[in-house]
Order: sequence, then C-alpha cells, then structure tokens
Amino acid sequence: MLVVDRLEVARELAEGARVLDIGGALMPETREEDAFTKRYRRIRAGAREYRVVDYQQKPGVDDIVDLNRPGSVEALRGIIDAYRPEVILAMEVLEHVNYHYEAMNALAHAVADLGSTVWISLPNNGSWIVNAQKSWWYDHSVAFFRDIAWRFVTRSDLGTHAVQMAPCMGHHVRWWPLVYAAAFCQPMSWGFLVRPRDAGRKPGAANGRRLAEFTSRHFS
Repeated sequence: MLVVDRLEVARELAEGARVLDIGGALMPETREEDAFTKRYRRIRAGAREYRVVDYQQKPGVDDIVDLNRPGSVEALRGIIDAYRPEVILAMEVLEHVNYHYEAMNALAHAVADLGSTVWISLPNNGSWIVNAQKSWWYDHSVAFFRDIAWRFVTRSDLGTHAVQMAPCMGHHVRWWPLVYAAAFCQPMSWGFLVRPRDAGRKPGAANGRRLAEFTSRHFS
C-alpha cells in the first residue's frame, strides 16, 4: 500500500530545518485538544525555525497574507526571499485560493533560487468521505481527482523541478485503513513533493519509497 501520512511526511521534512508553513494556522474550528492538532504541532516542534503565513489574524501567525487578494503573491514571494526557507509546506491550502498558479510559481522560484523543498497536499474529490464533509470544501475554487491534481501542480512552474506524488491520509489516523476501505480505496488527499533535481531535503526512507514508487507507476 503506497499511502503516506501527510503530516508525518511534513514532520520528517521539517526536522532540523527552516520551515515556512503556508496555511499553518489551521482552520478556525480546529481545537487544540484534537489529535490532529497535536500531531500538526509536532511539525513545529522538530523544526529549527518555523514561520506561519496565513490569512487569519490569530496567535501564531507571523505574516498575514490572503492569497485571494491582489498583490498577495508578491507579498508571499517577498516573505520567501527574506526568510529563505529550506522547506515550504502548503497542505490543503491551494484549493481555497484564487491565485493558486501564481502562488505555485512563487514556490517554484524558491525551489530554483533557494534550493527549497516543497510539500503540497490537495483534497481528493474521488473520496465520498471528503465530499461529505461540507465544512472542508464549502469555499474550494477547484476540485481534484488523481490525474487532475497531477496536472494542476506540474503545469505550474513547479513542474520544471523533480515532482513526486503519493496518496495521503491525514485525519482519522488511528482508523485510516478502515476509512480507506470504506472510501473504496480512495485517499483523503494527494501529496506532492517538489525538490531541486538531485538535491533538496527528503522524507524518511519508507515515505520516500512510497512517493517514488507511486510516481513511477502512474506518471513515468
């Protein structure tokens, strides 16, 4: 089974690194006592430096940027250039924003000029469980199936770099094999690891193998 835990991949990439987390403030309904929140906080705990970009004005957000507004991508690129992150996370973010291609091109600039590694996840609308959670997708501007998600990422400037993809779980971690089966073997999201060719940070060996094998099987 080639499914990866997207939060665990993020934690592995962030270990000892300077991390920029786009959308890292989590959604307003997320509670601190939730298992998901506690697992997400492990990403920050392992990073050498950690900075959050988000549209929400709340504690823990270092830079307020709304990627639905004109000028926001230029602001994001300025933050990237000043902070020089080794790892950029954009998990379950791009489906919410209007300037998704422009934002991905800014991330591609970080890969090309700074040697950054990028980890993106996008929801899988092939899963009826995802589609049933209206609170997750009520403001999404795009929807994704496997091949559409691949084209969405690789048709941006990110596609000029080394891109690997794998199906992901994130929520329901204790029960994800049951959730996966109940969804007729559809993951909750699609994850994309983007690095400079033959360089950049890598996840742990097991997750790296799954990413490489899934990409080779479906997109080589």
